[in-house]
Amino acid sequence: MSGIVKNDCTSLTEHPMHICQLKKKGLQKEVSERTDAPGYLCHNCNASANQAEDLCNPSSLPDNQ
Repeated sequence: MSGIVKNDCTSLTEHPMHICQLKKKGLQKEVSERTDAPGYLCHNCNASANQAEDLCNPSSLPDNQ
């Protein structure tokens, strides 16, 4: 394994405001506000978020009914 992580971000222009980048910047308040009722999961970093737009490579979480 090479240890290289491929960034499959679907919106590079919005990438600076994705959860992974907010965490790197230490912006915990913003992260908390965007992850308090998660409905999406990132396939790059496994972060969860309320909105797909906050993730690089999102998919919907299954409903927990």
